[in-house]
Amino acid sequence: MVETNLPVLLLKNIILFPYSEIRVEFNRSRDKLVLANAIKYNDSHILLVNLYDPLEENPSIKDLPSIGVMGRIKSKIELANGAVRVVIAGLSRVEVLNYLESDYGYYDSFVIPVKDFYDNNIESEALRRILFKNLNDYIDSSSLMSNSVLGKISGSSNISKLTDIVVSEIPINYDNKLKYLNEINPITRIKLLIEELKKEIETVNLENEIELSLKEKIDSSQREYLLREKIRIMKEELGESTIKESEIDNLYKMIEKKNLPDNIKNRLSDEVRRYSLASQTSQEVSIIRSYIDWLLSLPWLEKQRDNYKIKDVMEILNETHYGLDDVKARIREYVAVIGHTNNINSPIICLIGPPGVGKTTLARSIAKSLSRKFVKISVGGISDEAEIIGHRRTYLGASPGKIIQGMKKAGVNNPVFLIDEIDKLTKDYHGDPASALLEALDKEQNSHFCDNYIEEEFDLSNVLFILTANDVSLIPSALKDRLEIIELSSYTNYDKLEICKKYLIPKLFKEYKIRDYNISISDGAINKIITDYTKEAGARELSRKIEQICRKVIVDNIYNTIIKVNNLQDFLGPIKYYHQKNDSYNSSGIVNALAYTTYGGEILKISASMYQGNGNIKITGSVGKVMEESVMVAFSYIKSNAKNFSIDFNKFINNDFHIHIEEGATPKDGPSAGISITTTIISLLKGKVITNDVSMTGEMTLRGKILPIGGLKEKLIAASVNNIKKVFIPVENKVDLDSIPLILKKKLEIILVRDYLDIYYYLFNSND
Repeated sequence: MVETNLPVLLLKNIILFPYSEIRVEFNRSRDKLVLANAIKYNDSHILLVNLYDPLEENPSIKDLPSIGVMGRIKSKIELANGAVRVVIAGLSRVEVLNYLESDYGYYDSFVIPVKDFYDNNIESEALRRILFKNLNDYIDSSSLMSNSVLGKISGSSNISKLTDIVVSEIPINYDNKLKYLNEINPITRIKLLIEELKKEIETVNLENEIELSLKEKIDSSQREYLLREKIRIMKEELGESTIKESEIDNLYKMIEKKNLPDNIKNRLSDEVRRYSLASQTSQEVSIIRSYIDWLLSLPWLEKQRDNYKIKDVMEILNETHYGLDDVKARIREYVAVIGHTNNINSPIICLIGPPGVGKTTLARSIAKSLSRKFVKISVGGISDEAEIIGHRRTYLGASPGKIIQGMKKAGVNNPVFLIDEIDKLTKDYHGDPASALLEALDKEQNSHFCDNYIEEEFDLSNVLFILTANDVSLIPSALKDRLEIIELSSYTNYDKLEICKKYLIPKLFKEYKIRDYNISISDGAINKIITDYTKEAGARELSRKIEQICRKVIVDNIYNTIIKVNNLQDFLGPIKYYHQKNDSYNSSGIVNALAYTTYGGEILKISASMYQGNGNIKITGSVGKVMEESVMVAFSYIKSNAKNFSIDFNKFINNDFHIHIEEGATPKDGPSAGISITTTIISLLKGKVITNDVSMTGEMTLRGKILPIGGLKEKLIAASVNNIKKVFIPVENKVDLDSIPLILKKKLEIILVRDYLDIYYYLFNSND
């Protein structure tokens, strides 16, 4: 086997060894997709890996092991309940060189065979004989082991194969099997296996002695007494006292040893007393014990020492994130105030911005800069308020809410706590989770936060809460009132260029070990990736494109190459987006408008035509109601000022008009195209061509007054990218120009207008 690429399937609580088979069912759509692609593209071959923590639902690449088993899918059956049942045969151990996230949402891997160890024939033969002897003894003494395993290994001298077959058959726990799987030296494996078999033989012999002793003493009809006596004799052999008595003593010692508030110590003492009096067969025992564990595990008084050195904090933030000056300034103020007053009054910061601008990673960097623990929860799609504030202990399977679970995970009571996707909370008959968050996020109340499961007040006042959202309008007003809103706007193309050069390329080249290939990417190529291969406000897609280049370099063994504009398609394929193209035109009735989308700003071409008719107006381009009203306002304004504009009013009576907003498949709405629509219609009626280096944005009233708009930065970025020279904007947006990058303002001639007549006399001949 040579180096190859295989899709990755994650196994939980079951391990496949080489030379054995497993039959397993999968319900998750991602697992089904992995199986389907393995059959279709990899000749049914697949990489199976086991996590060290089988409870991890969404592992990252760093959590995946370096050793796995290459398997082959022998059969696949789709069941009536939607599940897929497969039989997979283990072929060989492999070493994973690298994991990659595929375009389908699962992981791919590059694997090679494990190291081939020198086989000492004398030692191997001796160990093989010892293994056979111990295995025979174990089969003779234990009813759990079938002698069919002897048939599988008879005649084989390959100790690597012997150990894998035997380990898959003997009843040892998951962790021990995982240890065997990750051990690539067969000599070490067979020694571990011999030791494990000896332990199992001793255990089985002891169990047989206990059973024999009990049969001589106890009447077979006394089942309950039999079980209790069996436990007692086992404990006598081990020299231990009763399990529960020893456990209760340990709990009391932990209560005294742990730094806890007095009320929590008293509550724990009461619960331990209840636990000691409860019967082992009672259902309440596990509920009480689980509650005791939660009270002991929470960081009631544990606090981490903060870093309040402004210089250190700003250095770390600048190392990890480019720009974002507003957020960095707010963190600087927070550190300075705490350092000056020594009084912790943590703000509730809410980062608002489009996807991919770095909200989540910025929260991690803030935690790192303050030397605090970081914990994250996502509340997107949550509709049950119990997910936030916990369930009552009376419910089956009750547990604390996400806030308390996060505090337990942090281990201290002053972490940086990220609550992600706050604008995607939902509300239904289960309750209102946004309202449940009010107590945790209100600085006047969160020192007395009470989870339904814990039933004791927990102090959250030392926590630095950071929330993230994409759309501020979707955050409930009661919750928004408690937040300090900081908006993260879209990155300009200049920002993306710097981010790519200073952060993405060095990070990804190091991760993929591309430096060995002596590859570099020119600024022109990066700009082309930004404009022609991505369509986003942030930098996620840009990062994925750099990763695609890295994979291409590795797969094709490309060395000593500079990636430029002329060879970029060899790495990324054909251009993906053509939306930012400002074509020239020489006819009237066409104007460039500026629009704001979730991907940032865009050029929106508005065109108009007229033909003989009865004054009807037709609007196309997948426009919303607000934009349709803007067209009606524009016509009414022009008609009422037709004389001033030197327009023959009969044109409105004897012609029909068709207004089209280009890219008709994309839904569009909003009032900010008002002045652009008006200019388009006047251009058509006067036969005046508006050059393609002019654009505008603004809402217009029936009286011609121009109202302010939002998303100015993103719109000006779009204008700059599309080679526009002049941009008309409402005069009331003048205050927003302070936040516009200087390089953008130098490239554009920004004209402030208060009334539409300002635009008219600028673009059309005022002497008409």
